[in-house]
Amino acid sequence: MGVMRCDRYRCENIMCDRYSIDYGSICGECFDELEASKTMDIGHFMATPKAKQPLGVTINYDAVFPVDR
Repeated sequence: MGVMRCDRYRCENIMCDRYSIDYGSICGECFDELEASKTMDIGHFMATPKAKQPLGVTINYDAVFPVDR
């Protein structure tokens, strides 16, 4: 994984390990969103702002990453 800024509009991630000659670098979060969108227009996708987590949604990170005891 290199220290490359994501080329998606308004994405601030800098740890990108995917690169396209046509579209530039893309971070893992944006790549996952791209796959989920099933879009055929990657250029349009790269020009849209990154989706944000809706307000009021709480993620229980302890359940996802339990402490190993």
